[in-house]
Amino acid sequence: MTDDPHAATHAEHTGHGAHHVLSRPTLLRTFGALCALTVLTVGLALLERADVIPLGDLSVPVALAIAGMKGTLVAMFFMGLKYDNRTNALAFVGGVVFLIIFLSFTFLDTLFRDTFDASSAVPLDVQRAQSAEAQARDSLYQSSTNPATLVAPVDTLLLPGAQQGMPVP
Repeated sequence: MTDDPHAATHAEHTGHGAHHVLSRPTLLRTFGALCALTVLTVGLALLERADVIPLGDLSVPVALAIAGMKGTLVAMFFMGLKYDNRTNALAFVGGVVFLIIFLSFTFLDTLFRDTFDASSAVPLDVQRAQSAEAQARDSLYQSSTNPATLVAPVDTLLLPGAQQGMPVP
């Protein structure tokens, strides 16, 4: 028995695993890897801005991959998931998988957002070209034809009283 007065009251906690204490070299290696990944992120950003490494559309996925590696290192070593119960690691991996799925759907939504009109699946540039073509056709037809008038002038020989403004019988 121990001299600790709280030991007897905490008997229900004996089933939990002990907290794993990391050694100094492991902590320093993890910290060094995090620093190296941060330098890599900043270096790639500067090289891309200077047009030395044109990543183009890959810049966001590369940055997210590096950030994912850093997050994994933090979760494994500093949060202790490497030495913890496998259920916690499964929850972490499941969360990351669902995050990747959600980001993929968001990326697909923003990638094609301005391509289609909400009412049809015809690209907007095709719709605009068709509209401009129809307007050009309409203006060509309107200038070449003169529509007939629907109301003819009053025949004063047939209706002599219409000229004076008298009502027609």
